[in-house]
Amino acid sequence: MTYRLQKHNIKKTGSQIIKNQILYMKAKTCPLNYWTFFVLLIFLFTSPVRAEESVEDRGPQLSPFLEAEYLYHSGEIKKSQLFYQEYLSRKPGGDRSNTALYRLGTIHQQSRSFATAVRFYKMLLERLPSSLLAYDAKLGMAQCMFELEQYGEAEILFRNISASHPDTRKKWEARIHLGKLDEKRLDYQSAIEKLRKIYLQSDVKDVRNHAKEMIDRIIKEKLGKVMLIGLSKKYSSGFPADQILLRLISIYREERDVEQLQIIFASFLRLFPDHPQRFVIESGLKKIEDNKEGKLRLGVVLPLTGKMALTGQQVLQGVQLAINESGLERDGKLEVVVKDSAARPVEEVVGEFGADPSMIGVIGPVLSGFVKRVVPVADHYRLPVFTPTASFAGLTDLSPYVFRNAMTRKLQGKFIADYAVNVLQLRRFVIVYPLEGYGFELKDTFVREVESLGAEVVSVVGYERSQTDFKEQILEIGGIDDDKLTKLVEDQLKTNTAPPPLGPNGPMSRPLAEMGLWSGEEVESLKVSLELSYDAIFLPGFYDKVGLIVPQLVFYNVDAATLLGADGWNSPELVKIAGNYMRKGYFVDGFYAQSNRPEVVQFVKQYKSFFAEEPTILSAQSYDVAKMYIQSIQLGAENRLETRDKLLRIRGFQGVSGRTSILPNGEADKNLFTMKIIKKKISEDN
Repeated sequence: MTYRLQKHNIKKTGSQIIKNQILYMKAKTCPLNYWTFFVLLIFLFTSPVRAEESVEDRGPQLSPFLEAEYLYHSGEIKKSQLFYQEYLSRKPGGDRSNTALYRLGTIHQQSRSFATAVRFYKMLLERLPSSLLAYDAKLGMAQCMFELEQYGEAEILFRNISASHPDTRKKWEARIHLGKLDEKRLDYQSAIEKLRKIYLQSDVKDVRNHAKEMIDRIIKEKLGKVMLIGLSKKYSSGFPADQILLRLISIYREERDVEQLQIIFASFLRLFPDHPQRFVIESGLKKIEDNKEGKLRLGVVLPLTGKMALTGQQVLQGVQLAINESGLERDGKLEVVVKDSAARPVEEVVGEFGADPSMIGVIGPVLSGFVKRVVPVADHYRLPVFTPTASFAGLTDLSPYVFRNAMTRKLQGKFIADYAVNVLQLRRFVIVYPLEGYGFELKDTFVREVESLGAEVVSVVGYERSQTDFKEQILEIGGIDDDKLTKLVEDQLKTNTAPPPLGPNGPMSRPLAEMGLWSGEEVESLKVSLELSYDAIFLPGFYDKVGLIVPQLVFYNVDAATLLGADGWNSPELVKIAGNYMRKGYFVDGFYAQSNRPEVVQFVKQYKSFFAEEPTILSAQSYDVAKMYIQSIQLGAENRLETRDKLLRIRGFQGVSGRTSILPNGEADKNLFTMKIIKKKISEDN
């Protein structure tokens, strides 16, 4: 569509217009050459305007082309497109029409409208096939053809450019693209050879770096073992021989092919004695020599000193119990290597585990932040890292090698919602939640799950962590104190009016008269109650706040609703504070040491026997992680890749922290423990 300059709001001051006209007349009469005049015109059109004026509000310009150039070089590419089109519509054969065509080609190329860009480049090349501008148009057209997967035409252009372009850098750029073409055609050997020549011959640093990065990526991501072995014979020294050998080392390490590893290690150290990876190679070789029995190794990285030492100890005890029960260490099949994550950087520890070809996986770290730090290491070594405790949302999505067996907030919200709807048969819900990260996450998950099950959340109310008085929130969900409730019922009786109906468009609650005796105009022995429009209240807070909220709910007569919670409820203090006021309360947790489940009873008995204390949820979750690794070994896993594959196949694992299945992203889908608080007592709801 043609864009007309007249459609712009033209708002230049009178003095600016006069100034520009005078300068224009001087330019016409002075003996200035063309380029001086051009620069002068650019000055005219970039003279200061009022601060409140936008680009669109600048005054009338002498040429759409100059306005387009100003916008193009100012970075306002899309706006400049309109002016280039305006110029071409006015002067299709103008002196600057070729530049306008080239600019439109680059604009469409940048916006990934490759077919349109090609049309503009072709128009320019038909006009000026041998100009300097034509070289860049050919390069742009070749790049667009490449993106459009028209590889044959792109190759012809790139070869022409690599031989004839006057700019050396662009010659190399064309040759880089020829390597990319080979990669696209899956001819990786030809691609590597072309890129290697660029790396060795080019004196342009960023071109050499680009070629090297492409070779590294092809070797790491595209080549299989057979092709790598062939290339290792072709390139016996220098670059990329080192990268080929390093990739073979990774493959043999993942397969735990110790014999081939020793051969490649020795070859690498002989060819590249000063390579930056020398220390890692020597470390791997030493680990092979130290494990002549060929044991599988399982790494454990936990905080065993410092402020997190108690947490680390509880996790470690769960692992130790599982390993002892399996008998794998006694039989010489497995060696467990424990490292302190508080003593040195956790990524360094996991890096050492990864370099050991006998290492099939890692238990830990315990903190989400530490897990994030080891993600690049796990990816590099393709080493399963299984955290029993870290609960940060989306953690397992960071790497295909990160697994988790922890009770996340998402899991809790989903499980309690499902339990409330499908087991307790509740249909309408209110949520009163803390305005904090965990509160938002639990609330959002609960709402999604309830609605997906066909039930309804009728009200959502937040509170601040510092609050102790929850009157405002309780009134919002329909709470009414005794005096007001009694008065409302008396007024209904005196006026003989029915209470308002509850429902989707009705009130949150309504007063009801349960019994009473008329005495003249007064009602004696009146008993009133509050009928709610919902069945349950989800309170995803911690026990201290829930303990304050529950008595206040009773004060405002919101005492008929079932109360639901998450693991923050699991404290004897909640029963002490609010047990007298709670009729029916249910919450979820990831472990219950007093459970009657056979696997839990046995676990607790063994744990107490070994460690003379009751296990915690951390001990239970780490016990299950170790048992899942043990199960993978017993099913035939002989290396880290087979271990990962078998972990991903776990379904219905009967763990002491709940029946568990591992999802495709490494997350544990668990059946949690549902607890109930009735008559001032916490127990498992069966």
